[in-house]
Amino acid sequence: MAEHLYLDAPSLVYRAFFAWPTSIKGPHGRPVNAVRGFMEMTTRLLTDRRPAEVVAVFDSNYRPEFRVAAYPGYKASRPDDPPELPPQFDVLAEVLDAAGVRRAESPGLEADDAIATLVEKVPGGERYLVVTGDRDLLCLVRDPEVGLLFTVKGVTEMHEFDEAAVAEKYGIPPESYPDFATLRGDPSDGLPGVAGIGPVRAVNLLKQFGSVDGILSHLDELPPKQAAAFEVARDYLEAMKTVVALPRNAPIEQTSSHPPDEVLVKTLSERNGLGSSGARLVRALRNSGGSDH
Repeated sequence: MAEHLYLDAPSLVYRAFFAWPTSIKGPHGRPVNAVRGFMEMTTRLLTDRRPAEVVAVFDSNYRPEFRVAAYPGYKASRPDDPPELPPQFDVLAEVLDAAGVRRAESPGLEADDAIATLVEKVPGGERYLVVTGDRDLLCLVRDPEVGLLFTVKGVTEMHEFDEAAVAEKYGIPPESYPDFATLRGDPSDGLPGVAGIGPVRAVNLLKQFGSVDGILSHLDELPPKQAAAFEVARDYLEAMKTVVALPRNAPIEQTSSHPPDEVLVKTLSERNGLGSSGARLVRALRNSGGSDH
């Protein structure tokens, strides 16, 4: 079964940035550690998996207005990116375009939203794998077409999820993961969860009542303290229907894949101090199905 890889680029770029030292700089004196790290991870994926296609999906806006309108606390306390990181996204885009790797994003939305749309109507008979360090995308897993490769140690150690693997690790089917995350909360996104409801209790409640709405319809069956916590959290839970849900029909803007322009990749590599990462990426693309040859 041919594989297609959709890379959650922000997730991988951040991992690369913090895994590779900022002392890796180009002739211009600016760090290029995230660019090189992302290129090396992509090369490793191409070499190990030999996909028919690889697509790098980016944020257009990491904090979309409709989510902030629904819940102002969404990502409100997340620190700004280190100043060495944002310029590297432009360099990476140039390199990927030269290498012929398709880039995609959804205007005004997050990479998660674009990925959810891209995998919503994939044809049968092939396998689409989302590569990410973000568990929120587990909700997209759908046998047999859509799986998830979760980065444990970069892309050298990854956990592959199908529906059974999600159920085994979290005790719920993929489609219940957004409700699970809502109940448990997510400090990195500024989501508090429901007071007193940790992961184990969240799973047990979802098994018993099926969904957040199911729980709210049966508060009289909960212990009084727990029922009171859900009453207090009603507005939060309503807002999460907007914040946590991933659209499946978002507009997508994307480049087209094409054979690598080796001369341009080499020029960009020399200009930005990317060493031999560009040559390795081109070789991996040519040896896999990840680019039109």
